[in-house]
Amino acid sequence: MPVSSTTHLTGIVEGAANGPVLRTDGGGTWELDNTRQVRKFIGSRVEVVGERSGFNGFACDQIWPAGHRRPTAFKLRLEFILAAAFVAYGLYATVGAAISALG
Repeated sequence: MPVSSTTHLTGIVEGAANGPVLRTDGGGTWELDNTRQVRKFIGSRVEVVGERSGFNGFACDQIWPAGHRRPTAFKLRLEFILAAAFVAYGLYATVGAAISALG
């Protein structure tokens, strides 16, 4: 499996000494991110989408119960937030300048 390619895995999340691991149906074992999102699925059969990291590490983008529909991903992109902030500041400055010119 190539490193840094998006991968879809299915298996059971188990607790281990170094954090949660995913035991896949094919017999592989992947060390998952130790996040709250992953820890709440310990002992459950899940589907995971993410990227391989290192030899057997796996960085989860999404995790959900196996057999359910994949949840829609919500990603807040920083560049959109910055653009919105600049537009809002520009409007604020324009309204402020108009009010001070009238007052």
